[in-house]
Amino acid sequence: MASVPTVPVAQESGSSGLAAAESAGSVREFFAENGYYVLPDALTPVEVEALRAETTAICKGERGDVDGFEPSVPGESEEDVLRRYLCVHFPHKISEMMLDYLGHRQIADVLTQVIGPNVKCMQSMLFIKAAGKPGQAWHQDEFSIPTRDRTLTGAWIALDDATVENGCLWVIPGSHKRGIIWPQHDHVDPQFDCAGEAYGFPYGDEDSIPVEVKAGAIVFFNGYLLHRSFPNQAQSGYRRVLVNHYMSAESLLPWRSPKENEHMAVADYRDVVMIAGEDPYPWKAYEELAAPQVRPTLEGGCETWRRGRKREILPFFKDGFRPGDAPEDDD
Repeated sequence: MASVPTVPVAQESGSSGLAAAESAGSVREFFAENGYYVLPDALTPVEVEALRAETTAICKGERGDVDGFEPSVPGESEEDVLRRYLCVHFPHKISEMMLDYLGHRQIADVLTQVIGPNVKCMQSMLFIKAAGKPGQAWHQDEFSIPTRDRTLTGAWIALDDATVENGCLWVIPGSHKRGIIWPQHDHVDPQFDCAGEAYGFPYGDEDSIPVEVKAGAIVFFNGYLLHRSFPNQAQSGYRRVLVNHYMSAESLLPWRSPKENEHMAVADYRDVVMIAGEDPYPWKAYEELAAPQVRPTLEGGCETWRRGRKREILPFFKDGFRPGDAPEDDD
């Protein structure tokens, strides 16, 4: 296992955790060199608890329909409800709270440093990952979300302490630098969920490090960074995480098939939320394309889901078009 790089810690000052110029500079430098950055204590305990409660409400079906949800059973416990699901894609489509947290002040502070002044969000994912649930094999988010401008950045918001035991994030520091999108194949490893596994890259497991963080921390990471997680091996509990994906608003996002008479070079996925700055394309209408869906695990459902990938049909997009391999990001 590689040695852990020393992460610069941004100091709170007034209303911004990145108020000091030297802190902002160190964040940019660390992120550029290592491909990730940890902001501890980004959320207050009250905010964390509110997001946990909202997670339960979503899983109970109290916020709206989610494709793949099972009917609720009278008298079932909160634990029974949360154990059903590994991950819900696009929770911000049914939850006002999840929508609000896309542009949380601490997130916007960091993203405007590492991406630029104008930032948009195209995806959210809510991982519950109860004890015994699988992790996700090595992958890069850019494989599935084709920004190609190298600004794709994930914000991994820890709602529980994330440890090696309960399946924290593992990263290969610096693996983003080459800007290569490594190929993926299906796997049958029971440690991991249905998402594909990257291969062919010139790094070994010994180059990886665990990113253990406390609840309320946010891990930011570049879309080309190789990362994975292992199963939750704790005796009980969860490793709940809200993961959002962002990019420069200046760049187009060809995350679905071009419209009729539209050239691929100008295809642009517009089911996005601006979280900082201004939209450089104000004449383009925003769209409603994505719908929330449960992500399957190796406990069942992988073959159907993988056949769907090969047919280029993705049911959680309302019109049937699929934006790349969206379900594969990002644990």
